[in-house]
Amino acid sequence: MNLEGVATLECEECLNQLTIDGYDIDIEAVSSSERGMGTEVGYEGTCEYVCPKCHNEIVVRYEAWEYPVGSFNYGDTEVSGGSMITGFRDLDFSFEEEIYSFDEQTNLYIPEPQKIITNLEFGVRSLIQEISHYPESIYNIKPREFEELIAHIFGKAGFEVQLTKKTRDGGRDIIALKNDLGIPVKYIIECKRYARDNKISVDVARSLYGVQMQEGANKAIIATTSYFTKDTQKFVSAQNTTEWAMALRDYNDIIKWVKDANNS
Repeated sequence: MNLEGVATLECEECLNQLTIDGYDIDIEAVSSSERGMGTEVGYEGTCEYVCPKCHNEIVVRYEAWEYPVGSFNYGDTEVSGGSMITGFRDLDFSFEEEIYSFDEQTNLYIPEPQKIITNLEFGVRSLIQEISHYPESIYNIKPREFEELIAHIFGKAGFEVQLTKKTRDGGRDIIALKNDLGIPVKYIIECKRYARDNKISVDVARSLYGVQMQEGANKAIIATTSYFTKDTQKFVSAQNTTEWAMALRDYNDIIKWVKDANNS
């Protein structure tokens, strides 16, 4: 689940103003309880930013509650190290079960010039062509479109691909299955369409590793348009999560995937 819209923050140290994209804050379910009209679900998301002017650390924490299921009840944003001038739009709790298919309909927007594409296979293929020529355009797509892009790449590599729900995905966005020599292989992939400077924290890797152990997946992959913190890289290279079990793929790797897909 992701916030939509752009918020404006003011650094408390130098009063510099900076804008942040709601897509950079991952919102996950953290609690649930039964009430009179059904289940109330609590969501949280946190993201750290560094002021480009004075290097002060600013932490944004967002909380929201869904009650009853499918309805936005209340949301709150806390900022430490600065203040919020304008906020995000409210969360949309609507979702549906989705299995990835090249016949599905979607809305992909290609920048410069902007046009709408409705066929998923044609849409993702055109998106691949666009990003191959203009790699920076990958930052103009939505997180869901990034998931569709990665799913398409794995699908073309011979995997049976399942793209999970738009919300409540259980810690992985894509399940990629393959059968080599009668031996089943299962990959779980977490996609993070982050801003370039918003590095993937070690908490994301730990969470995905837990899902990997629970589901018995052969390999877990974090695919991002950003990069990884040193702590994240250390965690993945540690004994209990060797690179055989988990792989990190950053902006440079994703662009290579896209260019390879475009040339295939």
